[in-house]
Amino acid sequence: MRSKKLAAHWIRLVVAGMLAATYLLVWLAGGTSSAVPHLFYVPIILSALALSWQESLITAVLSGLLLSEWLMPLNRSPLIYQTTGNWLVRLSSFAVIALWTGIVMKVLEKRSNAYQEFAQLHRASLLALVDLTELRDSSVTGKHVYRLHHYTDLLTEHFNFNQNQEMIISWSIAFHDIGKVAVPDSILNKRGPLTDEEWDVMRQHPLDGAKIIDTIRKRVKVTDPYVLEFLQVTRNIVLYHHEKYDGSGYPVGLKGDQIPFYVRIATLCDVYDSLRSKRPYKEAFSHEEAMELIVSESGTRFDPVVIEAFINLADEFDKIWVTYSDPEYDYTHANTG
Repeated sequence: MRSKKLAAHWIRLVVAGMLAATYLLVWLAGGTSSAVPHLFYVPIILSALALSWQESLITAVLSGLLLSEWLMPLNRSPLIYQTTGNWLVRLSSFAVIALWTGIVMKVLEKRSNAYQEFAQLHRASLLALVDLTELRDSSVTGKHVYRLHHYTDLLTEHFNFNQNQEMIISWSIAFHDIGKVAVPDSILNKRGPLTDEEWDVMRQHPLDGAKIIDTIRKRVKVTDPYVLEFLQVTRNIVLYHHEKYDGSGYPVGLKGDQIPFYVRIATLCDVYDSLRSKRPYKEAFSHEEAMELIVSESGTRFDPVVIEAFINLADEFDKIWVTYSDPEYDYTHANTG
């Protein structure tokens, strides 16, 4: 018993040191507009894994306070202060992840197979990050992510992916835009065209998202082949979902078969749903308008093979949009496989 208390004491010291070090890194990086604040998830999750959900929640609150509008600016040069809303969203995100990871640990403690527990823990930790994008725009993003799950199911089944691959791809696509948590609201919600400088910031979000996935993979030793594949597929979708078939996309400029096939599928699904959705910078497209635009970019933005499948399944895409855009639909208890 004494050794456990001593171990917990040292873990608390490590967590405190990580909080201080991460705060310093955020400060040196220039403020909360960088991707560095995501490192605060490491001590939050560590507290949940090694201590308790209560101490993880305390760590989350301390992390939020360290990144508050009073202790950390949005940018240090030029000096721009955070808005209260941005800070509260980040604090809420930290708290959600602390509670979610703590609950997952409680469930895992009741299971006997440590191999499966580890895989489930990784999946739960990754899924918690989706809340970051949902909290930024819960009226759009959450439904967007849910519909993407069903679009990818249609296409992966059409191309005869095996069941494990279908599951991995349909869940991985949920994380495609997690890097946007590093994009300031002034850019993300701008009504009108972005400047060249703003586009430079926006084009960083696939790289920032890939860094988040890399951080998780580096912090925990993964041996389960299913989890390894899940992390790799997720990283590829996050990093490459803005690449184009003709090589004119970003951030790398991959072309044709250099882009993993499942990423080409994910890209089409994301573009279709984005076109159908009303956003601050555009009105919603009809199904026919979205379909016409997507088909016109066969061979340039999209893989012609994926376009052909999309044409065959177009009516099903429209049904998914209509069904899962219903404001009365209960997404909380929906069965997502």
